[in-house]
Amino acid sequence: MLNRFLPYRILLLQTLLAVILPCFFLADVSAESMTVQHLQTRPQKICLVLSGGGARGFAHIGVLKQLEAMHIPIDCIAGTSMGAVVGGLYAAGLPASEIEKRLEKLKLNDIALDRVDRRMLPQSIREEDESYPLGATLGLSSNGVKLPAGVTQASQFQELIQNWTSHLPPEIDFDRLPIPFRAVATDLETGKMVVFNKGSLHKAIRASMAAPGVFAPIEIDGHLLSDGGLVRNLPVDIARDMGADIIIAVNIGTPLLPRNQLQTLFSVSQQMVNILTEQNVQAQKSLLRKQDILIEPPLGDIGFMDFDRAKEATQIGEKSTQGLADQLVALSLSEHLHMATQQMRLNPQLPPLRIAFVDIDTDGAIPAHDIRRQLSIKIGSMYDAEEINRKLAILNNAREFDSISHELVQRDDEYGIRIKATGRNWGPHFLRFGLSLSSGFDGAGGYRLQVGHRRPWLTEGGLEWRNDVEFGNIIKLHTELRQPLFEREGTYVSPYLEFNENSLNYYKDDIRLAEYTLRSEKAGVDVAYKIGEQSVLGEARVGVHFNHYSVRPKLGGLLISNPDGSLSNGTLPSADLQQFGIKTGLVIDQLSDPSFPRDGYKFDSSLFLGLDKSRNSYQEFSVNSIWAKSVGNHSVNLKFSGAGLFQKDTEIRGLGSTLGGFQKLSAYQPDQFSGNYMLYGSATYLLRAVNFEMAGQSLFLGSSLEAGNTWNSGKDISATSLRKSMSLFAGFNSFIGPIYLGFAFGQHGARNIFFQLGRQ
Repeated sequence: MLNRFLPYRILLLQTLLAVILPCFFLADVSAESMTVQHLQTRPQKICLVLSGGGARGFAHIGVLKQLEAMHIPIDCIAGTSMGAVVGGLYAAGLPASEIEKRLEKLKLNDIALDRVDRRMLPQSIREEDESYPLGATLGLSSNGVKLPAGVTQASQFQELIQNWTSHLPPEIDFDRLPIPFRAVATDLETGKMVVFNKGSLHKAIRASMAAPGVFAPIEIDGHLLSDGGLVRNLPVDIARDMGADIIIAVNIGTPLLPRNQLQTLFSVSQQMVNILTEQNVQAQKSLLRKQDILIEPPLGDIGFMDFDRAKEATQIGEKSTQGLADQLVALSLSEHLHMATQQMRLNPQLPPLRIAFVDIDTDGAIPAHDIRRQLSIKIGSMYDAEEINRKLAILNNAREFDSISHELVQRDDEYGIRIKATGRNWGPHFLRFGLSLSSGFDGAGGYRLQVGHRRPWLTEGGLEWRNDVEFGNIIKLHTELRQPLFEREGTYVSPYLEFNENSLNYYKDDIRLAEYTLRSEKAGVDVAYKIGEQSVLGEARVGVHFNHYSVRPKLGGLLISNPDGSLSNGTLPSADLQQFGIKTGLVIDQLSDPSFPRDGYKFDSSLFLGLDKSRNSYQEFSVNSIWAKSVGNHSVNLKFSGAGLFQKDTEIRGLGSTLGGFQKLSAYQPDQFSGNYMLYGSATYLLRAVNFEMAGQSLFLGSSLEAGNTWNSGKDISATSLRKSMSLFAGFNSFIGPIYLGFAFGQHGARNIFFQLGRQ
């Protein structure tokens, strides 16, 4: 029976499907068509204007997060300085939350100021930074003394932006970005505004953020460009030129300083820049119309360089935007339309590329073939912006360039790399300075002014001339040549000459009896081997070495007891010594900081095997080691030193090792103990009481326990003869070098109040 009606049921079902299904399809097509039509005919083109203001610009991220949450479409962006950074990344397709997430993982103060972990620097740079902490490096030429164009080159910041936008074609019309974008910079030669609407996105951002006196200007297409805030810190008119019907302007500019803060040359100079900036901001704000919206987050005392307060600035930006929700809600789209808006945006993406060529453009002394060899970018390898920038960072750390960067370029149908290397052309001679002062409880102390001269690249083979001079209670002249043997960053040969004259005090039972003058002349030739890539671990040396010592009494004398009980004056001993032999040295340095180490270790040792002028054997050995570990603001440093001088004549003291002074038995006077043998150990606790994150400096409170002594004869060495010392001190790693002030006490009433600036 059922089979009789089956054909009719099938016919009925087909009829229903024929009528109903087209209705569903028509509904979907109609909805999609309405969405496209709505988006294409949406009468309001909304443009976002983001101002400059340094670290205060992180408020822009908070604003963007809230605009996203409100489903407010952004059809174009115009930004200046930090506004160009955040706006450019957002226009390139990075969501606000992704920008925030990436930035949270970074040490923004270090990146902004091009600060590099000391353990990533070549050994020669570490040594120079420790010896010469005063100010910037000066360039010297026939035209006089010069300084670098900016405090920092912002190389790390540019590399970061390049890595995050490497998915884009190298030369792109900014209207083809997911959101059309404009960045504003200033031509330093003409003072005119430069608006970037195409080209390399990361270079446009770098030019816009080059704050005068903080970041060096950048050259693009023959123009020397600096921060756009000088001419248009809030580029409302640029957004209007992009066709904006409604503008959402975010002004985070730095407010003017009150009179009581205008006490330094830097603050007055900064105030002048702020005045110029504020004038053009007010002019741009006057262009805003009734339908436009102005957001001015109350950022308070967050400063231009307070990158460590990024999260706080972001939260303030969010709250400020939430406070204007009543005005902004009228611009929002439904979730469906908002998602459709995102999907309809252009999203240019580079496919995986193989490198077809590598061009080197350099204007410095370092030849192009040497740069090419060090980078070792293989033709045919896949393009990886981060890997190339990692290699460039190693070259930047050697401080032989003002900047070195790369660009992806297209030639015909091939892609390749162009390396742009800007040499340190404010030389060719470079000077650095250091200062050392010390004072003890009984007035003993000293001072030294240090000057370091470097003349790199005397020849195309990389020959360098180095001179170090010290004046004060010590006079030292050291001159040295360094010639690479094979590869420039590898093994080198180093002939040198040195003259040294200083005074040594002679103590007897903690009483200063006499003062000696010690003069030395040294000469030698070393072969040095760099350990680690670009000697980031350390250096080893071996070579022939000649010493001549002259020891002469300067003040004081001897009282000699005669057989009849009377006293007579005696002459203090003097000596002339000569040694010739082989000297070796090894330094492994991985300390986070040489003066207040919080992490890492350092080991250095030397060994001299030779003969004196009477052909008697002479050996000298020394070893020093430091280990540091931190938990939070608490640090522990452990130190051990030892030395031995093996010679027949042990009557003349002062040619061996010395102890005394801060962190060398702090309760005693500088160099109070001297002898052929030395042992010393200490344990130091450091509390980082104040951390000046922006300046990279800290104030420490510390305490140390020390033990050590010197002996003229090996048979006198014993644990019972060790002298002990305990100290309490405050220390600060200032821009002129480490500063210490403290009190120490030792055995038998020994005590010392000490002040120390720089190296002892």
